Amino acid sequence: MRKAIILLVLFLVLLVAPTGLRYWQFYGVGGGEERPSVPEFDPASIQAVPTPLSAEFVDAPEMGDGLVLLDEAHRNQFDLDDISYLDGRLAARGYELLSFTNGDLAAALRPVSAFVVIAPLDTFDTAELQAIDNFVARGGHLLLVGDPTRYNIDFEETDFDFIVTFETDRIPLNSVANGFDIIYNGDYLYNTIENEGNFRNIILADFAEDRLTDGLEQVAFYGSHSLQLGSEVEPLLMANDDTWSSATDRPGGLTVAALGGDGRVLALGDIQFMTEPYHTVFDNGRFIAQIADFLTEEEPVRREFELSDFPYFYDHPVDLVYTGNPELGPDAFDEIIDLQNAFRDVGQKLSLTAVADDDHDTLYLGLYNQSADVAEILASAGISLTIDPPVLTEAELRLLEDEADPDEEPTAEEELDEEEIDSTQLIQSQFGNVQMSGTALILLDESNDQRRVVVLAASKDGLENAIGRLLNNIPLDADFSYADCLMEPTFALCPSNVADEEVEAELLTGGTPVTEEGEPAEDPDEEGDTGDETDDSGDESDLGGFEDTIEQGFVALGETVEAEIGEDERHIWLFADGPAVIDLVAEGSDLDLVMEIYNPQGQLLESVDSGFAGDGESFFGLEVEEGEYSILLRDFFGAPGAYSLTVTESEGDGDDVGSAGGDGRVFVFADNDGQPLASGFTSFDAFTTLLSDNYEVTTWIATEDGPLDLDTLLEHDLVIWDSGDYQDLDGFFGEDTAVIIEYIDAGGSLFITGLAPTFLGGLDESNLSSISDVEIVGDNPALLDNLTAGDIIELDDTYEGVISDLFASDDEEGLTAFFLRGPDSGESGGLAGAAIIEEEFDDRKTILLLFPFISLPEDVQEILLTNLMNWYGLG
Repeated sequence: MRKAIILLVLFLVLLVAPTGLRYWQFYGVGGGEERPSVPEFDPASIQAVPTPLSAEFVDAPEMGDGLVLLDEAHRNQFDLDDISYLDGRLAARGYELLSFTNGDLAAALRPVSAFVVIAPLDTFDTAELQAIDNFVARGGHLLLVGDPTRYNIDFEETDFDFIVTFETDRIPLNSVANGFDIIYNGDYLYNTIENEGNFRNIILADFAEDRLTDGLEQVAFYGSHSLQLGSEVEPLLMANDDTWSSATDRPGGLTVAALGGDGRVLALGDIQFMTEPYHTVFDNGRFIAQIADFLTEEEPVRREFELSDFPYFYDHPVDLVYTGNPELGPDAFDEIIDLQNAFRDVGQKLSLTAVADDDHDTLYLGLYNQSADVAEILASAGISLTIDPPVLTEAELRLLEDEADPDEEPTAEEELDEEEIDSTQLIQSQFGNVQMSGTALILLDESNDQRRVVVLAASKDGLENAIGRLLNNIPLDADFSYADCLMEPTFALCPSNVADEEVEAELLTGGTPVTEEGEPAEDPDEEGDTGDETDDSGDESDLGGFEDTIEQGFVALGETVEAEIGEDERHIWLFADGPAVIDLVAEGSDLDLVMEIYNPQGQLLESVDSGFAGDGESFFGLEVEEGEYSILLRDFFGAPGAYSLTVTESEGDGDDVGSAGGDGRVFVFADNDGQPLASGFTSFDAFTTLLSDNYEVTTWIATEDGPLDLDTLLEHDLVIWDSGDYQDLDGFFGEDTAVIIEYIDAGGSLFITGLAPTFLGGLDESNLSSISDVEIVGDNPALLDNLTAGDIIELDDTYEGVISDLFASDDEEGLTAFFLRGPDSGESGGLAGAAIIEEEFDDRKTILLLFPFISLPEDVQEILLTNLMNWYGLG
């Protein structure tokens, strides 16, 4: 009982202790300059503190793609809800926030652009501090956030009493900040003259000129440390002369935010200003958005990467290119697939191609003797290769033999030269001259805003071992993968681990030719076969390097075949109806398909991987000759699922290979950020399926991709705004609505569909009425093609949809009714769909459907969408 009473008293003491402590500090004797008097407190005169209005601000982020690491490994005193607004601003810029909870910090920093540390209670150890220092030195951004209200209380129970320790002055964040000449003081700031409703809520209006403070007039901090700064650190936000520090009894000259580390380290004294609802006060929202810009920008210094960061430094699509353009066979497929799988595991795609795209990052693989493709990249790094005399292929040697005069005897001098000839096969670099034999070269080049990795070796086996080293580096780090290498940050010379390695003339990956009896084939015949090409018999032996490959049989011209692919399986279909020019279309609603096409000799002709899950893949205008062509299908992630493959005779001339075949760009926006009126659905999948074959389609899902970006919308001829059965009561005032209105004002065309379109989202349930069928009306020939006015179309269910006075009459100027509610619907005869044509802008058109597009029968969906695209001028 006595112990319980002690605990209760202790609890009450702890409850009032902070207030008592501040009271003592505020009214205590001494402390230098006299403080302003405190107004008398009259409980009868208490009035609500008005919440300041936020400054007008609409975030207009530049879209990118990247990762930001959030420290949660040091008993950090915050919740994710505290930074939800900052997280949203990062998502709007295409960046994902990753949590670091334990492990190797240096490895965790490899793929990210920025690191965020908020109010830790544990200090960082030496290895972690070194990792952070290296990260910032190579262009990474660091955000440090302290808060005097986020401290730890330690309880220690002894046999006779309790020991209670307030860790208010111990600031573990300084273990990081001190390395950048920044010190968080053990204080809090307050202002009794001018504040935001409370003496500790200070108003800031003194800003240094910087991209982070651009456009700011006032910012409020809700309990902030002050900062001490070194000579190389720039103050960013300063408190006014009426603001005091609880630690020094002195007002004025106090800094609450600063930039160090050559502009890449941002230190803030408060976190509360980021939280709800305080991020809406004054210019706090703008400041947080500009902090998000700081965390995601590559200026003023672009982050420098090292080989140890492979492959996380890639931020463009990545092409895999073999130097010298060798004929790839099954011996190369295992390495290609392993690399693709490894890239997939870190959220990237690697596509095999013969020539690198100018806008793509690249991984080059090859032999020293076939490295002309990357000579300029090597030269820019001060690397040159010398092979003297040249190493010749079998074909080149035979050509020399054919040109030689067999009757001509070598002179004594020529015989002596042949005996004394020395072979020079060297890699010349900052490491000096190193023999190619037994050595693999790995180089990272970051010129021309691209990142290119070059991997070269003397032999096929040496190249395979170098690829294995890269694969090990992905889950591990350079300390392991490059432990036996001569190493610079972006360049390594490593043992190839091939005994008595010779510099091979060309990369041969077609396998060893054999006779029908299974014996090794004889030397090439007189007609000049090199011995590394497969025969023309049409069998699929050159595809045998794939594990889990299942032959499915033949697909004929004009035929569609269907199959189920298992986990990590690869299917091969054979086509033998050539010669012809064909189109190939593979579709799988749940699969991220990859389609590869091989000629009868097993040589890869094309690899198609342009879409994502559900997009399907297509290839148009492929010229095939007689023989059996192999069509390999697989899911990029190895997932199982159903698919179909269609082969048809091409209507083109064979020059439109890989084109989408459409006449416009369409943006499909699934606005599912609301409350569902039914089961929660949109028509997103139907639109992408029906449009992808003929148009370049961009997809955007509100709950996954964040706020819309105006610049992205302006790149498209049509925006489809599909809210399905979702209703957002505040949608009219949302960011996405504002962006779409700007798009319309700029002359964009719009197609809106849904039971409660977002721009009508403020309508409550009293404005809903059942809809189960629609009647076709109107006389627009483009919209009525293959449809008949007066027909009643039943929807696939009965829904509750919006009835709006805005469309009480179809005589509204610029409004042409196309669908009315059918006889079985509530409020029958009311507007269910319309064409809205702005006469002031002849090229701007809008379609509105007050029901889900997907609720129409499938045949009507296809007809109506075709008519709409023609009406928009995109058919």
